[in-house]
Order: sequence, then C-alpha cells, then structure tokens
Amino acid sequence: MIDLEQGFALEALRIEPLTGRVTGPGGREKLDPKVMDVLVQMAGHAGQVVLRDDLLTRLWPNVVVTDDALTRCFYELRRQLSRAGGDDRYRALIETVPKRGYRLNAAIAPMESPAAVAEAASPGARLQNRQSWWIAVGSAAALVAIAAGLYLWRSPQIADAPAAAPEPHSIAVMPFLDMSAEGNQGYLSDGVTEEILNKLSQSKNLRVISRTSSFALRNETLDVPRIAARLNVSYVLEGSLRRSGERVRITAQLIDASTNSHIWSQTYDRSLEDLFAVQDEIAASVATALQVTLAGKKPGERIPSNIQAYEHFLQGQFFYKRRSPGDIERSVSQYQQAVALDPTFARAWAALAGGYALQAFEISPPPAELRERQGEAAQKAVSLDPSLAVAHARLAQYYNLTQRRELGDRELRIAVSLDPNDLLVLGYAASDASWKGDAARAVRIMRQSVAQDPLSFVTRANYAIFLFANGELDKALTECRRALELKAGDDDGMRLVIARILVMQGRDAEARNELERISASKLRDQGLALLYRDARQSAEAEAALTRLRAGMSNPSDSVQIADAYAWRGMNDEAFQWLQDKRIEFENAAAADSVLRWSFQRELRLSPFLKPLHADPRWTALTEMPG
Repeated sequence: MIDLEQGFALEALRIEPLTGRVTGPGGREKLDPKVMDVLVQMAGHAGQVVLRDDLLTRLWPNVVVTDDALTRCFYELRRQLSRAGGDDRYRALIETVPKRGYRLNAAIAPMESPAAVAEAASPGARLQNRQSWWIAVGSAAALVAIAAGLYLWRSPQIADAPAAAPEPHSIAVMPFLDMSAEGNQGYLSDGVTEEILNKLSQSKNLRVISRTSSFALRNETLDVPRIAARLNVSYVLEGSLRRSGERVRITAQLIDASTNSHIWSQTYDRSLEDLFAVQDEIAASVATALQVTLAGKKPGERIPSNIQAYEHFLQGQFFYKRRSPGDIERSVSQYQQAVALDPTFARAWAALAGGYALQAFEISPPPAELRERQGEAAQKAVSLDPSLAVAHARLAQYYNLTQRRELGDRELRIAVSLDPNDLLVLGYAASDASWKGDAARAVRIMRQSVAQDPLSFVTRANYAIFLFANGELDKALTECRRALELKAGDDDGMRLVIARILVMQGRDAEARNELERISASKLRDQGLALLYRDARQSAEAEAALTRLRAGMSNPSDSVQIADAYAWRGMNDEAFQWLQDKRIEFENAAAADSVLRWSFQRELRLSPFLKPLHADPRWTALTEMPG
C-alpha cells in the first residue's frame, strides 16, 4: 500500500502532497492545497471513475459549494501537470466522464520507484522555464495563443541594440506604482495605467507601446532613457496611485527621453468616484503636451453606473493577465460580479466571454454549458455596445469555435473596422489569415503587432512562424532569435522552429546543433525526422517517426509527421497519413471545432507541405465546412 500523503510517482512526475510540489521533465509546479487534495483523491482511485458528488463530499465536508469549485480544481490540475511534465499528454491522464465524474488513467508508484528516480535524475528532467502548451512547437502551434486571446510576458533579458530612431510621436505608459499603505491596490494602479494607455492609443498620430511590453519592464532597474531605448519611443509616462478609503491620489509625469526631463506633471486628489474623470484628464494633458489629437469618447468607454462594478472589472483584468494558478477562475468570478452590479457594462461582458473561452480551452471537449456562457456573454457585450471592437472580436471567436465561420468572419470584419490598432483584434485577424493559409497577410498584421508590442515573446514567436510560412527564411530566423532573447531561459519550441528553418535552408550541421539543445524528446524527434532525409539515414528517420507516431497527441504532431514524409518526397504516404488524421480529428471535434480548426491551420501554414499543394488531393484535404 502506498502512503500517498508521503509522496508518490505519477508516470515521470514526482508528487509531494506535504509540500504541494509536482516535479517532472518540464519543471516544478506548486499546487494550491485544494488542487493537491484533488490529485491525492484521484491517485487513491487510479483507473476508477470517482463521482463528482463523492469528491465534493470528501473535499468540502460540511460545506455547501457548487460544481464550479471542483471544475476549477481540475482545470488547474490538468494545466499544472502538463507544465511539470513538459508534455500536453499529461492533461489527458485525467478523463472527464460525462454526467458522472473523473478518472485518472495512469498507474501510481511509490516515490522511490526506480523508473521515477531515473527519470527525475536524467538530463532531460532538469528544471527549465515554464513553457505554455501553445508556444511555437510546430509550424503554427503558437497561434492557438492568439485564437484563445492568451498573453504571456516575462521580464526580458534582451540586450540594448541599435534601433531606428524612435518616431517623434511615440510613447510608453509605464505601470503606475501602488503607493497605498497596505500595498494591495495593484489591480487599481494597473487598471488606471491601462485605461490611460488605451485612451492614448486612440490617437491616429501617436504610437503607443502595448501594455505587455511596457509592463514587462516593471521590475527592471532602468532609467527613462534606457526604457525608451528598449521600447524605441520618444516619451515615457510614469505615475503612482495611493488609495485611502474612498480617496485616491494619482501623480503622473511625462518625460522626454532624449533629455530625461519632465515636460508635464500633475497630482490629482479625488474621490474614487472621480477616477474616470482623472484618467480622461491625464490622457488629454499628455495629448496636449505632445500636440496630438485624441479620438472622441466611445460608447464602450462610458462610466459604469456602479464604481464597485468597475473595481471588480479591474480586479478581473488583473487576474486575467497575471495568469498565476487559479487566476482565470478568479478573473471570471470578478467579471461576473461586475456585470451583476452593472448589467449594462459592455466591456465587462466582453471580458467575461474571454474568461469563459480560456476555461473552455483547458477542457477537451469543453462542456457545452461553458461554451454557451461564452457565446451569451459575447452577444450581450455586442448588443450593449455595437461600437466596442473587442466585443465583436470575442463574438467572432465564439462563432469560429462553434463552426459558424461565416458569422465569425462578419464579426471580425466589424472589429477590425472599429479598431484596427487593438492588439486583441490584430491577433484575431492574424489567426484568421493563418487559418485561411494567407501567410503574407498574417505577416503584415503581425509586423504591426510587433511595432506596438516589441518585448512580447508570444508576439515575436508568432511573427517568426508567419515569416517562415511565407518563405522569408532569413527574417524568420532573425525573429526566432529575438524571441529567444526575450525569454528568461531557453525555449524548446523556439529551438525547434529554428532547426526547421535551418533544415529548409540546407544548413544541416547548424540544425543538428539546435536539436541537441532541445530537452523535450518529442520535439527533438520532430526535428530529427526532417534532418534524416538522406537514404543512408532511413533507419534513423524511421526510428524518429515511429517514436513520434507513438507519442502523437495533437494536430501539430500529426502535421509534423506529414512534413517528414513530404520533405523526403514520400507524397503518397503524406497524403494517406493526413487523410486519416483529418477524419480522426473531425470525429473528435464533433462537440467543438478547436481540433479541426488547429489541424487545418497547421496544414495550410506548413512550408514543408507546399510540394503537395499542386496535387488534386490537397484541395479535398483542406476543404472544411463551417
């Protein structure tokens, strides 16, 4: 009998319930106590269906909780097991049994299991930066991030490099400091910063760096000229916020980076109810100082009828963008409270749709009820404010994920026409172009995104992948290396993209060097299957392909296998493989179109499959209803 509380092995993972740690080839995760309790309960009944009611009773004795609490725990558990394992298959170990409960489909072993110890001690198990499942593991796998409305940022370690002179009318709005006595108003100071940034970005004459890149420098000890150099801007806006009860003091200062001198500053002592007016005043003062014109107030920017609703909205935004364990659920809860207090708050409804979408992406297939909530929230946002671009973008996402692409295309066109500079809208537009195989259009869109968001690893990675798909190999290689510089550590997915580019350029020795730096065996095999294309290396190539077929878990994996066939001129084998996989993914996507949609996009963007495009079978392969 295994004493689960003292620790156990779950495949290649070491589970330590007393400390909350889960360690594996992908790194170390710290589970919330209740999430660890769920894992221990499942481990105690491995291979068996554990009823939802039983779990609720065991985990929350004498307490009345809703099913949402349990759903949130399983969402976090799947996500963190996948990250610790460095492989998306760990999500699938926990099966949702409809209308009954859950089942852990894995064997449990003692902590001292020789297999577990050997795995944990192997070079491949060394700790590395946490890597989200959607980052650049294939020709277009990173694009799921765009489709889901996901964001990831890290404190960039990129060195200062010579850049073109910044535009005269360009600005970075740095995160305002929380100077409150308790230090617990970070959500409010971040919200004020973002509101000012958004108001300034409405000017057609001013280039405003995105929140992601500005906030990426939050913990850097840089002076204003260095910040401006990193972000390639002429001006920097800094500030602070101090809250005491229902009073706020906001200080803002605009600095000319070329002289490191203040050209405007102001302090505002107001009630919390006046927060909206202060944000407007700061944006207007900055615009006046820079001699640019702001667009008029849009209906979606109206003042919520309830200041508490606005606070809940800002807290939701804070959690949504922080992405620590449990934050998506926290953000959804805050958005729900915001719309409960102010049912006419369109931006909160749009944000709620985005929260539901992220929750749905963590469950395959997503519960119909969750997807319905996503659609209802997006439709509510559009009905309340037809001029709100992000609302149309969220509705486009819902339609596309429920196989109504004509409606999705219509909503996306509306979103782009309303705000062509919004990063979320740009992301959806690039995703749409990629799905349609229009890599050139995706490159143009992402070039604009990179200009607004230069320190985002995700933005750079997607830009590189689109360049690769468009045949711009040298530029793609440059952007891949820039993306890697933005990571605090290495990234296996980006290394694989670099190796794939080098293989296509015929630089096999360099490609091999990149592959040797990849710790994840599956990703390394994807590169080796391409590299071993010489007839004398057929045994090595087939061995890599055999391992890939055995470990295939998503559309990217299936297309990578076809890439290897096509690259070696085995077109018939490539078509047969892809036709089989298409049927498989379409059947699996009956309840939701994410798998089908991802598979088609991977197909259309893969540079290695271009030799297949002239074959009549290609048209039939890439046709997709809806």
